[in-house]
Amino acid sequence: MWRYLQYIIFGLTVVLLTIHEIVFVQAGEQERVAWYEGATRAIEGRIRASAATWSAPPAGGVARGVVLFVGDGMGMSTLTAARILSGQRRGNTGEEAQLAWDSFPAVALARTYNMDAQVGESSACATALLCGVKANYETVGLDSSARFENCYSSFDARVPSLINWAQEQGKSTGLVTTTRVTHATPAALYAHAASRYWEDDGKVPPAARTSCKDIARQLLEDEPGRNINVILGGGRRHFVSKVTQDPEEPDKEGRRLDGRNLIEEWSRNHRLRNVAAKYVANKEQFESVDPRKVNHLLGLFSYSHMDFDVDRNTNGSGDPSLAEMTIKALRILAKNPEGYFLFVEGGRIDHAHHYNNAYRALDETLALEEAVRAVMKEVDLSETLLVVTADHSHVLTLGGLATHRGNPIFVKGRIRGKSGETSTRGGIFVGEETGRKRGFDRGWDSFKTGGRPCRGYDAAIDLEPREDRDVDAAERTIDENPVPIAEISINQSIVTESKIEFQQIVRLRHFLFQFFFFIFFFTLEF
Repeated sequence: MWRYLQYIIFGLTVVLLTIHEIVFVQAGEQERVAWYEGATRAIEGRIRASAATWSAPPAGGVARGVVLFVGDGMGMSTLTAARILSGQRRGNTGEEAQLAWDSFPAVALARTYNMDAQVGESSACATALLCGVKANYETVGLDSSARFENCYSSFDARVPSLINWAQEQGKSTGLVTTTRVTHATPAALYAHAASRYWEDDGKVPPAARTSCKDIARQLLEDEPGRNINVILGGGRRHFVSKVTQDPEEPDKEGRRLDGRNLIEEWSRNHRLRNVAAKYVANKEQFESVDPRKVNHLLGLFSYSHMDFDVDRNTNGSGDPSLAEMTIKALRILAKNPEGYFLFVEGGRIDHAHHYNNAYRALDETLALEEAVRAVMKEVDLSETLLVVTADHSHVLTLGGLATHRGNPIFVKGRIRGKSGETSTRGGIFVGEETGRKRGFDRGWDSFKTGGRPCRGYDAAIDLEPREDRDVDAAERTIDENPVPIAEISINQSIVTESKIEFQQIVRLRHFLFQFFFFIFFFTLEF
């Protein structure tokens, strides 16, 4: 009797694994290949179309280094307002100003929808940008076969990123952000999670903790995260246990439930491997790092996100700027003769927009621009690919009727237009103006004002949502032939210019394999 039962279960296992392979796994792989091939065809078509305008074929080149800048939430209206603010800070009217990437030869619009959402959000948008595959809302590093907060659906949905491909080519890699390093956008570089919120094990559902690692563990334990040479940003709380006090904010504790200190484990593992590695937690420690003597650098400068640049403590106990972090990372990575890939995120543009605080959103945009200008001075532009884009937009609106040239971007109240009429020109609105204002202090995420604007602008809603508007993508190619880039083609444009080869990752068919073979061997005991 038991022998027949074993045969039945074994046969059922084989049948179901076969169905799983054909229906789910191959379907997911076919979808990924379709995205890759579609984006590649789009890039090749644009190259041919652009080349047709040249009298002779342009000289080609391969990028030794790639720097991808992402302004989180940096939509077109944000760029316009930041450009004006930049000019006005220099004493000009502002409209004539140029941001660093305005002169890049290749410019395009990128569509930011998700597979299951018209208005995209950071983690799924970052998956499309960094992995070249459209994803479902609030999932990270997974294709559309994964379901939000469904651990088991993620096993066969994992997709590689630009960092995977760069490391396979022997390149050094780096991640720099002003958010938590485990936050939605940077996480898509190295993590595969059914929820962007699984930043530590305390956020992972108890039933899933043995099968699905939290994002912080994936960063420091798994490939490609553990091989990233430079990791700079915020978010210490996700790397230490609940009984560990934060060194800068002793009234706050870590959030890990497993009792582990991943920072100490990272340092210990590198010592055991005799790797020149260093961990830093403030600006003084950061500035003491000699890029010539360090090959791996981990910097976690804040309990949660790093401060807005305008609120940043610039003393030794404070934080480095985005530009300073970027240049330090670049100097460490550039030592590799095989080249490098560096991801740089101005992540707090998005947060300021969510708070309806236009001042900080624009100031953070200009902080990102400072990082771009610093890199342009640091690298050899003849062998470096620079890309500047956003993951999604925001509903920032510049209102006003025939306002005068040079009108201060943050002016509030009624002003007289060129033809004598008056209109409300708040400089900046969020949605339709209703006169409603909200305080900027969120309690859990408050800020030192330093006498600078710290209030929300007029909005029809309490917290500003994201916007389904195309975002700008500017690329400084190393080729004489500018290549427009759009949508997931941004990902393949980087692959094309740097000759990074992308490969499929072989994955175990976890759930059905483990489940049915457990039943099979369990019956053998009887």
